[in-house]
This record gives sequence, structure tokens and C-alpha cells, in this order.
Amino acid sequence: MGFLLKENPGYSRNLPLDEPNLAIAEDLNVQGLTGSITLTRTPQGLYAQGQLNGRVATECDLCLTPVEQKVTSRFAEMYYYPPDETPEDGLPIPDDMNVDFAPVVREDMLLSVPLRVKCRPDCKGLCPNCGKNWNEGPCNCQTEEGDSRFSVLKKLLDDSSAN
Repeated sequence: MGFLLKENPGYSRNLPLDEPNLAIAEDLNVQGLTGSITLTRTPQGLYAQGQLNGRVATECDLCLTPVEQKVTSRFAEMYYYPPDETPEDGLPIPDDMNVDFAPVVREDMLLSVPLRVKCRPDCKGLCPNCGKNWNEGPCNCQTEEGDSRFSVLKKLLDDSSAN
């Protein structure tokens, strides 16, 4: 990035990315990472804008089937140079001039994964007794009538629905 810092403010450079498999962090391995990062020289340092797309391997929350989930990262960050002039909450450009975009991209991509991942919209999940995947067919488990301690309440519900 040092060559960009030698340019006049306003100079811009686009860095395309096309990586088949990239470990962004220990907990994030992205397949098919594509996109670009645009770096613009400013009086304060470098302004980075990026849009990256890829896929991560995860599993369905209901049936534990492996699933590929799309992830995205759209970021815009200011990287300050020299490092000693970086504001308290700013991101410095280190003296070796190697800007690490991984923390920003990691955070954005992890936030783009839905809280509940499903292999398909109508996923039936697993049997709580035997663990059979109900998407592959029913199991031979007997259905329970419920907790016997609630039988009085069930009777009240049955009586109220009969009226």
C-alpha cells in the first residue's frame, strides 16, 4: 500500500479479488470469494471501500445437514497514516504498509449469516428421541401423550372446546 501513499489525494486504485478458497480468520473459511476493494488516497491516509461475496460451509439448525451459506461484506473504512496521527477509534496503516482487511471483512461476513440457517424452507428437523432426519422419512418412535402432570390442564382445554 506504500505506493498509494506516495500518490496525491484523490488517486484511486481498484483491487479485484477472485479466490477459490480463502481463510479470512481461524473461524471463517470462504469459498468462491469474489469482489473488489477500491482504495482512494486522502490527506489522512487511505479510504477503502469493498464489496465481497462468497460462501461458507455451515449446517442446518434443524437437521444438521451440511449447507453452503452465501455471505457478503460491504465496508467503507478510513485507514490513517502515519500511525501516530490515527484517532482513538481509527484504523492505522502500520509502518510496514500492509493493511489487513481481514478483521473488517470477517465481522461483516459473520454478521451476514442468518441467525437460523435452514437447509430448505420446509425442513422437518430431527426426531428428538432417535435422531432420525425427518426429511428422509418418518421414524418408528411412538409419540408421547405429554407430561402427565399437565393432564388436568389438558382436560380443562378439552372441556372448554366441547362447549
